[in-house]
Amino acid sequence: MDEKDLEVLFRSVGEAPDAYPESARRVFNILVRVTLDYRDHMLASQGRVVTVQDVRTALSWLIPALATGNIPRMDDPVCADLLQRWLSALKGSQKQADREDIN
Repeated sequence: MDEKDLEVLFRSVGEAPDAYPESARRVFNILVRVTLDYRDHMLASQGRVVTVQDVRTALSWLIPALATGNIPRMDDPVCADLLQRWLSALKGSQKQADREDIN
């Protein structure tokens, strides 16, 4: 995911943020943050560029993984790792939201 792709993505959400519910914006922010952190980590630690296709592949499995609770078997470890990181971050975010609702 290069800077131009990110600009287009942020601009589309930024032009009408009120068109999206708070929960959708929160999920969007988590996915973007985790993706960028992972991209930077992979480049720094392994010299591996995380591509737009890597993100798209992982994204195609996100909803099924959330719906079923099953992580698909993926041949590409980068896509699988990114998917796992998203799921962990979203789960952590949900736990935080649940704690805030209790208090």
